[in-house]
Amino acid sequence: MSASPVCPRCGEPLVVRPGDSAVAWCHVHGAVTPLHHTTLIAHDAIAAVTADARVPAWVPDPVPPGWSVTGLAWGGEPGARAIVVGCAGPAPLGGSAELVLVAEEPGMGVGCGYAGLPGLDPGDVITGPSSASVEAAGQHAPLWAVPTSDDRAAFVGEAFGVWLWLVMWPMSAAWLLAEEMRLLDLRERLYPDLPLGPPSEHLLPGD
Repeated sequence: MSASPVCPRCGEPLVVRPGDSAVAWCHVHGAVTPLHHTTLIAHDAIAAVTADARVPAWVPDPVPPGWSVTGLAWGGEPGARAIVVGCAGPAPLGGSAELVLVAEEPGMGVGCGYAGLPGLDPGDVITGPSSASVEAAGQHAPLWAVPTSDDRAAFVGEAFGVWLWLVMWPMSAAWLLAEEMRLLDLRERLYPDLPLGPPSEHLLPGD
């Protein structure tokens, strides 16, 4: 079930004009592309969003032991121009952790919203050598750590011509990248035993 759309930059409720799902109004950020999300993750919801998506829907491949996909959000209809996949499971150093993977076209502001950055794109925060990397559908994707709050770690790079973000709670969950993680694009293969779990705590920006 899809919930009411929110701002992709701060997660605040939007004023939506009747008959226009492309643009809505945030009282903080003005005109934005609405970010939709599911209240309960399901395989058919993932299939519906990814069917005509213009950006990847990333998940770890394989999903780490004990982890599951816990949320889905997307911006732009029809043909999502930003897709967010939430995952949760045991943290590398003990306790629990959450991971949000974002693929988005430039100018959407979704990844910056999760990372707590003020702009629409990472811009000049990408400097110097990369600090980690992932393999995204067979493509090597360097990642740069970006400044964020003390409760999370955030990394950004590029894959297949769009931004790729990984944001993790708590900060120590960055150890998930100690070894190069492989990512699968769910547009290419949505396997029936993909583990699904209860809704993510951090599925929306600003959470």
